[in-house]
Amino acid sequence: MSHNRIKISLILPILIGALLLLAATASAQTPPFTIEPGTLSTATGGTVSIYASPDAGVTFTMTTSVRMVGYGILNTTFVNPKALQAVIPAGLSAGQYTLLALNTSGGDRELGKVQLLAPPAPTATPAPVEPPAPGQPLLTIRNYRVEPAQVRPGQEFTVHIEVYNNGSRAAENTMVIFPGGVFLPVGESGHVFWQVPINATFNASQKMRVPSSVGNGVQNLQVNLSANDFSGAHYEFPQTLAVEVVGASSGSGAPTGKPEVLIEDIRTDPPVIAPGVPFTLTMVLANRGSRTAINLKVVGDSTMVIPAHGGGVATLDVLRMDTTTTLTLPLLLKPSKEGGRIGLPISLSYSDYNGGGYSGQQTVGIDVDTSLANRPQLLIDTYRTTPEQISPGDSFTLTLDVTNVGGAGAQRLTLALGGEDGENLGSFVPIEGSNVAFVPYVEAGSSVSIDMRLMVAGNAETRAHNLPVALGYDISGGTREKGTQRVSLLVRRRPDFKVSFYRPVEGTAFAGQPFQLPIEVVNASGFRFTISELRAAGEGLEFMGETSTYVGPLDPGGSWTLDTAAMSMEPGPAEIVVGVDYVDDLNQTQTVSATLTVEVGEDPFSGQNGEFPGEPEVPSDQPLTFWGQVVRFFKALFGLGS
Repeated sequence: MSHNRIKISLILPILIGALLLLAATASAQTPPFTIEPGTLSTATGGTVSIYASPDAGVTFTMTTSVRMVGYGILNTTFVNPKALQAVIPAGLSAGQYTLLALNTSGGDRELGKVQLLAPPAPTATPAPVEPPAPGQPLLTIRNYRVEPAQVRPGQEFTVHIEVYNNGSRAAENTMVIFPGGVFLPVGESGHVFWQVPINATFNASQKMRVPSSVGNGVQNLQVNLSANDFSGAHYEFPQTLAVEVVGASSGSGAPTGKPEVLIEDIRTDPPVIAPGVPFTLTMVLANRGSRTAINLKVVGDSTMVIPAHGGGVATLDVLRMDTTTTLTLPLLLKPSKEGGRIGLPISLSYSDYNGGGYSGQQTVGIDVDTSLANRPQLLIDTYRTTPEQISPGDSFTLTLDVTNVGGAGAQRLTLALGGEDGENLGSFVPIEGSNVAFVPYVEAGSSVSIDMRLMVAGNAETRAHNLPVALGYDISGGTREKGTQRVSLLVRRRPDFKVSFYRPVEGTAFAGQPFQLPIEVVNASGFRFTISELRAAGEGLEFMGETSTYVGPLDPGGSWTLDTAAMSMEPGPAEIVVGVDYVDDLNQTQTVSATLTVEVGEDPFSGQNGEFPGEPEVPSDQPLTFWGQVVRFFKALFGLGS
């Protein structure tokens, strides 16, 4: 009995829990209100239908209204006690809104939620893309030859190709690459030819090596041609050439693989290198290939460094697989404008025991200091010519002031006009010496003046002539610094204006009386000049009438006159300064002046106080009337006294 009671006590809680779970599930499955549809677009809005479930205990009436929280009361239609319809307007913000029923028999009740969604953004119409113009470059190898015509394993040969652009566009950034494969390139394997017009050809050559493992017969040599067109489109044109190999061994036990020497570490002494200062480059080399490397040679790039002593080549007889070695190169850095961390190319060449040859180039990084604190720097500070104005056929002195703005002295300075070889002297010819001047030493912060005697060619153009000046000097370590600077020399035609009186004036000038000045200027040069003004002036002279005139273009041998009058109150020589303003070859106004002298005689009527004989004297302190001044002027004009 007790055993059955225990069973009932255990089963009863389980049954009660299952019944409660079923009731909760049934309640969750039947919501009190249903809204259809539950999602609308904000662009259109719409009508929703609201249904009350039989178990909700809610009855709708004719006065029941639907309110949207966050908006307000909606336009509501009564359908029946268990159904309503409400209109949600368009243009509301997207989001989830709660609907409430107002004045129901059961009070205000929450009906549920409606989701308003924004319409998707319109898809942008893609801009029309214009198709590219038809056509492209087309590179082909038209002819080729191999020297020698037949090659042997272990031998080097040269292949020459002629490439033809058979396309309808010019080839830009044209490249020819010999990538290797059956044959190995020796030296640089890529060649750049930039632009190749339509129907144009160019030639390229490449040295190749025949590996010892190549068999007899015709082998393919790979050549890759590539180019862009003007739009930037890239094109590849792979080609193959036939090369005949003879003399290969027929044995089948030839070794495979090859050595591969890598520069794994470097250091320099000193750590920071200055141009012109010797340094030591120490390299750690490793053979990471599958064969032993022999006859290893290491050389620095000759465009950047030169040997500090010796031949500048580090050698090693044998470097076995997976071993390392250390080699040093004593070098000297050439003059460099680029400082900081720069790349130094290192060339390596080696072979194997089977006669195969290998070569390549690797780049190591070195630190370079290009500041002027410890090296010289020479600049042409100023320059001048004597005389200041030079013309075709003139000889003159060119003075160059060279200043050392660096931090060390410059030794053995050479200054060459027209470049090192003088090929760019142009219209200037050295006289009384060559085009090169030498200065033993220029201290830091000091200047030196160098005089060069030159002559202007008689047929030189009248303009500003650009004259290159090559400077070369030694810096510490024995390195020679070279550079070219430029000066401009103005060559202008020199006018030859003859200024004179075109009729005699001697004996016609008297003190206190006006005298005529018949001035004439003649262009005695062989060139045409534009004269902007011809004018006359003189100290102590009173001029009457026009004292200047515009002339304009004046041909060789042409003349122009200026007629004016002047009066001097004192006898003796009177100087008339005639100025000629003209426009030179550089469109600048220049002035040429000439002085004419007129001898002014005594007034012949000075003993009669300027009066006619028999006229009553007028006291000198009595002022002349207006008509008296007029009479005096006409008497002076006709030489009858003033």
